[in-house]
Amino acid sequence: MRIIYFILLFCSFAFSQFNSISYDAKGEDVLKTFDIEPSFLNNEYFISVKNNFLSNKREEYLLEKFKDGYEFIPTLKEMFLKEEIPQEFLYLAMIESGFSLSARSNKRAVGMWQFIPKTAKSMGLTINTQIDERKDPIKSTQVAIEYLKYLKNSFGKWYLAAIAYNCGEGRLRRAIAKANSDSLGILLDPDKKYIPLESRMYIRKILSVSFLFHNIDTLKTNDYDYFLNRGANSLLASIEVLPATPLVDIANEAGIDLDELKRLNPHFKKNITPTTQKLYNVYLPYKYLAIYKEKNLDNNLKEKLNERKYLVHRIKKGDTINAIARKYGVSKRLITQYNSIKNVNKLSINQEIIIPLEKENA
Repeated sequence: MRIIYFILLFCSFAFSQFNSISYDAKGEDVLKTFDIEPSFLNNEYFISVKNNFLSNKREEYLLEKFKDGYEFIPTLKEMFLKEEIPQEFLYLAMIESGFSLSARSNKRAVGMWQFIPKTAKSMGLTINTQIDERKDPIKSTQVAIEYLKYLKNSFGKWYLAAIAYNCGEGRLRRAIAKANSDSLGILLDPDKKYIPLESRMYIRKILSVSFLFHNIDTLKTNDYDYFLNRGANSLLASIEVLPATPLVDIANEAGIDLDELKRLNPHFKKNITPTTQKLYNVYLPYKYLAIYKEKNLDNNLKEKLNERKYLVHRIKKGDTINAIARKYGVSKRLITQYNSIKNVNKLSINQEIIIPLEKENA
């Protein structure tokens, strides 16, 4: 029987995109990580989806996206290892957003892990006019980890946690009850349609990408074999800063380009950290950390936390940036810069404008 099984296995993947024995040898290990029965390797619909999804063009796109996540992936790995989350859930972020911190969906989902506002707020992420922590690479990942662990505890298997992440707990519970089984092969039946098409494709895509990145020959052929040796040593550093700290000041003190700093911190909606009286984490590449620390050796942030260096002005009918600038004796340029205002003619009633009280540098 074992000989027949391997013959069938070989035939099933003979026309796959990988053309590699190492791919087949890793197949069961990948499935085991997700708590999936080995027989799923022979699921005809899965094989068809995998081969269509992983065309040569799509393979290259996925490899490029993984390369784009260079700065974040070691940090995510480190967090996953600490919480005992399968590393393959990195590919969930790839499928969701391509590792983009600012990714958006038509369902109002935002960030690397694509949280909708309701879910994000219920998990403790802050979303307001000054910050959207769904775009925070560390906080959003921690919430994703907590959510996945919760789903795993609820459903008992990692592949069910991944499906529930996509379609919701209630929808998956109804599907399992209707199918009278939580077997992946049964739940993904294209005729019975126990779960939505999007979710059926979702888990297949995650598995397909997992197989891709476990295929040594494919990575070497495409000159991406350095992925195999990428460890879990974080490339991102985190520094604490005061509220209402201009990002340009942080960039200058660290010797980093402002645009690069903003790219790593898109959760800040303005060009300053939020005005709520607490310390904020700002992320920058480790290579800039020593320079920043050298210039902030005596920075006792807790003592300075209650020093207000700004005012908050709420827009009223008839307000203009020019009028506000005159009222507070601050330049129009500085106000628009602090608040990331691109069009001064599009102010909204009750919109909060941050007014810096420090003298403007010449």
